[in-house]
Amino acid sequence: MTSLAPILTTEDMDRSVRFYVDVLGFTCGMQTPGYSNLYRDAVRIMLAAPNAHGDWKGPKFTGQLYIELETADEVDALWAAVKDRAEVIYAVDDFDYGAHEFGIRDDNGYSLAFGAPSKPTAGRPD
Repeated sequence: MTSLAPILTTEDMDRSVRFYVDVLGFTCGMQTPGYSNLYRDAVRIMLAAPNAHGDWKGPKFTGQLYIELETADEVDALWAAVKDRAEVIYAVDDFDYGAHEFGIRDDNGYSLAFGAPSKPTAGRPD
């Protein structure tokens, strides 16, 4: 396996593309009424209209997409850019498992986390 590219369903393709591009800094490589490709660095997220063969009852996803950044400083910069533009699940913080991260919801309610290794602090091993 070489990559994972989730496909998230949306009823409003234009709104969802704007969220990922304007709020999260993705680039839209392709957009149609039923499908879009979004990229940022090595991350790819696809958006799709509800499948005509299924019984669509709105977005459902019980987990969280975790998008890893290289440094805690990058997490802080992204947090500053998005915290007032998206629904916050949890604010940026350092967690016991060694991650510096935050969580938001996208325009459809999907849960996204952005993190990197925590910054070393005095008295705590790297």
